[in-house]
Amino acid sequence: MAVEQHTAQWDNFVAKHGNVEFVWLQFMSYRSLIYTRMFPMNKFKAMVQKGKFITIPEVALVLGPGDVIPEGGPPASGKFWLRPDFETVYCQPGSNGTRAVIMCDFMDDEGTPTWKCARSQLKALEETLVSELECSALVGFEIEVMFMRAEKSDGVMRFSMANYEHSWSSMTAEDESMLEMLETIARTLATADVPLEQFHAEAAPGQWEFVLPPARPIQAADMLIRARETIKRVATSFGYHATVYSRPSPVHPGNGGHIHLSVSPVGESENWVRKAESFFAGIMSHMPAIMAFSLPQDISYSRVAAGIWSGGEYACWGWENKEVPLRRIEENHFEFKLADGLANPYLTLSAMIAAGIEGMRNQEPLRGGDCVASASALSPGERQALGINTILPKSLDESLNILERDLVLRKLCGPVIISTYVLVKRTEAKILRQMPEDDRKNWLIARY
Repeated sequence: MAVEQHTAQWDNFVAKHGNVEFVWLQFMSYRSLIYTRMFPMNKFKAMVQKGKFITIPEVALVLGPGDVIPEGGPPASGKFWLRPDFETVYCQPGSNGTRAVIMCDFMDDEGTPTWKCARSQLKALEETLVSELECSALVGFEIEVMFMRAEKSDGVMRFSMANYEHSWSSMTAEDESMLEMLETIARTLATADVPLEQFHAEAAPGQWEFVLPPARPIQAADMLIRARETIKRVATSFGYHATVYSRPSPVHPGNGGHIHLSVSPVGESENWVRKAESFFAGIMSHMPAIMAFSLPQDISYSRVAAGIWSGGEYACWGWENKEVPLRRIEENHFEFKLADGLANPYLTLSAMIAAGIEGMRNQEPLRGGDCVASASALSPGERQALGINTILPKSLDESLNILERDLVLRKLCGPVIISTYVLVKRTEAKILRQMPEDDRKNWLIARY
């Protein structure tokens, strides 16, 4: 983007938000952590005028827990440039208008997106969908979050669940006690340009769901990150810790991060339903590899089970069936249930759209449904008749191995992104598995 465009966009924002003192440049790691660099306003203004920002060591993308550098990672001498996307700028809620937050892409010295920039790759895949296949996509995320209490003991932060029971969509007396916080979250999200569709109680104690509006894939991913950060900040101001950790309790439902995805023709199209079905057929074909992104922690796979409305154990689809990984809502609108809040949305959506593009290119028929029950409850013959043949991975190791072998996702998502992600996740998993189970759980809850 030209310097003049940078300056014009930034000046327009500053004209509306005259109290900004600091600017936060953010980007998401492959481990779904938000990294932040902070600048005084005058310094950032000077960078905008030059059209040149800061460099980040390339090794930052592969850091594991404790900032451990994995064997086989990039050399310490590599770097990439941060380039802020000014379409994402907003005033951070709770800062009284003094902090501006902007999401960034990774650029090389020539100003071209690097091969490791998942956000740029998602943009490119969306452009391919529109230009080559003449279809557009809309994405809507659901955020399931549990509000917990945090207490430091012996130098270690511990988290406890709410000590009351509620149920799905209930409003008990205990739920009423959280109403001020919940409504503050909704109001605050609106100020951050995240107008909620709805919010309601979920089944576990202190668990709520916030439904985000549909948007283009890149905008939806940016909005999800903005919403998570905002929910956490508001919860902290009320004395709670908000976590999207997959399974805070072994006896209650866990936190999902379901993804609504629809595809529509750009202009007139006679066979658009069949085209949409080919898109989702591609997702069905590559679902085990996609899960390496959408379920990115060991604990994530505790939700790959029948009977808990989380997607079940087989690759299949069904109309309004909550026991299948692809719940069909409209002819061109499905909900992908095998995802949680620990996932990097840029990587997950890239894998889903890449799989959909391949399905469209090959005009794949949509098999594996209509499944009207849990696929695990069907007989082998019934599953065979519906074309339900793929058992989903039950562990992170299994899905990472499948991802490595998936040549379609490797090509469309980028071989560098795939190999880097696998390296990062294996390093992370090795370190986390060395922790005692309770310590690992608290470590993840603290960060997510």
